Amino acid sequence: MNCRIAEFNVIIKNRGGFLDRLCEKYVGDFSSPDFTVAVTDDDLLNEPNPSPSKAYLESIAACRKLAHMLPAKDAFLLHAATFETKGHGIAFLAKSGTGKSTHMLLWKKLFGDALRVINGDKPIVRLKDDTPFAYGTPWCGKEGFSENRGVPLTDICFIVRSDKNETVPLSPDEAVNRLFSQIIIPSGSENILKLTELLDKTIKKCRLWEIRCNTDLESAEISSKKILEVK
Repeated sequence: MNCRIAEFNVIIKNRGGFLDRLCEKYVGDFSSPDFTVAVTDDDLLNEPNPSPSKAYLESIAACRKLAHMLPAKDAFLLHAATFETKGHGIAFLAKSGTGKSTHMLLWKKLFGDALRVINGDKPIVRLKDDTPFAYGTPWCGKEGFSENRGVPLTDICFIVRSDKNETVPLSPDEAVNRLFSQIIIPSGSENILKLTELLDKTIKKCRLWEIRCNTDLESAEISSKKILEVK
């Protein structure tokens, strides 16, 4: 299967129909691939997120294999919900179950069609001329939020559950370890070094925030007002 993902030519040698359906928006024509992803039986056995469905397991193993290849081409896969609104490209990051998608949907309730979701779970961040762009991918979470396009990434926000709603800026030093925890770390010292360089450039180009919030609409009103007033 030939796919165009984050403006890369990706061949996925899949065996099941689940990946065919997952990648429908991303099918493309090309002759020369940037990446070739082939999931082996050993990959399925060693996948750290086991599933009784081999087809689903193949899809997440394929995502993981692609993530290991990306740094060589100035890109990395991020565990985040990403969207654009009011001239901002925004990524919400959080530990699983904390509510990054929930907070994004509260923003969507506020802004309606003025907010476009790029990816609900695993966007690719690609640096072009040292500017980070967030792209949709087929791996987009249970809600299926995904667009096959990219936007300049301007704001990285870490979601923290709190009774009090407030949004505070973070320094790069405060953000770097949190960002690392939401990325699949590639194998090999050269790739890890490259990934570190990409994260450093990304952090320097983006505004960094901690959003302390509950699940009330007021939380989105407060965080959006704080973030969108900064240009």
